[in-house]
Amino acid sequence: MLNRYPIALSTLSLLLAACGSTEQSKEYQANLASEPPVAHKTESQKSATSWSRQATGNFIALLPCDHCEQHVIHLRLNDDQTFQLSDIKRSKQRQSENQVTGTIQAAQDNKQREKQNQHPSQTTIDEWLLHTENVEAYARIQLTTHGLKFNLYKQRNIKNQPKIETQVFLHPVESIKVSNALKHVDIQAEHVQNVEVKELNDPVMAHDYFLAIHNQSNQALQLHANDLVLVDQQYQEYAAVVDPKFLEPIPAQQKQWIKVSFHYPTSVQADVIKIK
Repeated sequence: MLNRYPIALSTLSLLLAACGSTEQSKEYQANLASEPPVAHKTESQKSATSWSRQATGNFIALLPCDHCEQHVIHLRLNDDQTFQLSDIKRSKQRQSENQVTGTIQAAQDNKQREKQNQHPSQTTIDEWLLHTENVEAYARIQLTTHGLKFNLYKQRNIKNQPKIETQVFLHPVESIKVSNALKHVDIQAEHVQNVEVKELNDPVMAHDYFLAIHNQSNQALQLHANDLVLVDQQYQEYAAVVDPKFLEPIPAQQKQWIKVSFHYPTSVQADVIKIK
C-alpha cells in the first residue's frame, strides 16, 4: 500500500503539469493571434519599372491652336504596355489626324530612383516614355492624381533634342451613353472631371464632359445649350452649361469636340446625355 502513494503522487504531478502546459499553450496562442499578420506587398511597393495597373484608360485634352480651329489629343494606355494616340487638328476647310501607336517604357529617372531607393514602398512610379513602333521616343508622360502631364518633343530622339514642343495636361475620361435625336449626326460623350461647388448649401458636383460630334449631313449643324440635357437614373434632367465658343456651327462632313458641364448633387448617378 505504501508503494502506491509515490505512484499516485507522480500521476497527480503529471496531471497538474499538463494543466499548466495547457494554460501556457492557450496564452501562447492568444499572443500569436494578437500579433499582426505578415503584410503582403502593396501596389505602391511595385518596381518603378513595372507598368502593371499604373494608369490604363483613355485621356483627352482640348488645346489652343494658333493655326487651326481646334486641336485635340486623345491617348489610350493599355494593360499590355502599349498605347494609341490621336493628334487631331481641325480647320474650317479640313481636318488632319496623326495616328501614333507604340509601347510604354520606364523613363531613365524611374530606373535611377529604383536603384538608389532602399525602401520599395517609397519608390516613385510616375514618369514613362511613349515609344513609336520604330522604337523612337515620341513623348514623356508623368502620372498624377488627377491625370497625365504630357510632354511632346520636337525631335524624335529625346537625347538629341530635349526641348519640349507641347506640354499639356490630359484628363482621364470614361464613356457615357448618348441618346441622340439628330439625323446624320454621330455623337460620343466622355466624362472628364469633377470640381466641387456649393449650391444652396447642398454639395453639387460640376461634371465636365467632352462631346465628339460628327456632322455627317450636307449642311452645317447648329447646337444650342438647351439642346443638351443629362438624365440621371431617377429620370431627373439637368441643364447644360456651355461656353459660347463651343456652340459655333459645325460644318458639313466635319467632326468637332465641345466641352459641356452639368451641375448635380453628389448622390446622383448620371445615366445618359440626351440630344434633343
